[in-house]
Amino acid sequence: MTRELPRSDKMAKTKISSTDLIWIFHQKLQAFDDFPLHGIAIAIAPTENKGWKALTPQYYRKHGPRWAARIAAIEKQLRKEYTLAR
Repeated sequence: MTRELPRSDKMAKTKISSTDLIWIFHQKLQAFDDFPLHGIAIAIAPTENKGWKALTPQYYRKHGPRWAARIAAIEKQLRKEYTLAR
């Protein structure tokens, strides 16, 4: 009889720089037909729980709720895959 080892459901996250994360955000956002010609300003900030958060200017959150929702969805997806390199 073989005994199975406990399996972790969490996969190891890839460490990535904030610059590379911003680049990935822009690549994913450019797939939309209405992507602004001059892009969208995004900053990546570390959080207290060793995670990160994507920040955008208030203008996009207030006047572009569609873009804010897209950025939030991409952030959720990328946070599962990447951790911020220190």
